[in-house]
Amino acid sequence: MKTEPEITSLLSLLDDPDTIVSAAVEARLRERGVGAMVPLLVFATTSGDELARSRANAIAAELNEEILAEEFKQLRTKIEEHRRGALEDGVFLIARYGYPMLDTEHYRSELDALAGMLHDRLKGLHSTMDVLTETNQFFFKTRGFAGNHTQFLDPDNSYINQVLDRRLGIPISLAVVYLLVAAHRLGLPFSGVSTPGHFLLRYDGLASEPIFVDAYNGGVLLREDDIKRFLQKSGLPFYETFLRPASTRTILMRMLRNLVVLFEEAGNTRAKAAFERFNAVLLGNPVATSTEEFDEEE
Repeated sequence: MKTEPEITSLLSLLDDPDTIVSAAVEARLRERGVGAMVPLLVFATTSGDELARSRANAIAAELNEEILAEEFKQLRTKIEEHRRGALEDGVFLIARYGYPMLDTEHYRSELDALAGMLHDRLKGLHSTMDVLTETNQFFFKTRGFAGNHTQFLDPDNSYINQVLDRRLGIPISLAVVYLLVAAHRLGLPFSGVSTPGHFLLRYDGLASEPIFVDAYNGGVLLREDDIKRFLQKSGLPFYETFLRPASTRTILMRMLRNLVVLFEEAGNTRAKAAFERFNAVLLGNPVATSTEEFDEEE
């Protein structure tokens, strides 16, 4: 069994100009797998040699993709078995593509803290409409979550750590934070709705009809007729299924497809292929595809 000193020695050779030597070093680091990824990432931030940094980052990216693909397989099983926590696990896997050394426990604790603060604010409220109003006030006024209207195509809008740090996101990522806090931690009757063109939240706390929350636009409240008019103006048909609660798999696959299209437009073929792969793994399809429907404002 190889030890850490071997990785250290291999890293010291990443600046070797001899392509035969560098190829052998890179191959051995890949063989070391997950154990080499963090040392590679640390080395890439500390090395003074540009070639060595480039090689370290490239190998780390390959290893990270392999690790994530395997964890998406495990996540698919978790979803199929209807086990709790799959949505939260999934959004952290997505974020770890952009941030391989992500401290997920820190951000889970932040979600816990948000839930604790919201719980305190909801104490003593009995009207379900008051609960909805106060929840919206908490997210969009007190905590300042907002849609990133100026840099919509920034991939950080889809990474939950960045959404929590910056309080900025796109419709689906903001809605996911809302769900993880209000629905998953506090048990409030919210769900995600995968409406074409604009992901929404659904609130089933009222006896009359569901109310929909537009997390991208400061928590604007919508009724079914509002959504019908939006779809009509967008040239899209309306089906009742558009308003039904979305499954965990549907939400995660929509996030993955967003990133596929985003990286395609940016010309980042490697990242595009990685998210196509994760999407295929989550779907249970060994052949990745980029032909899934994509809704521009997610």
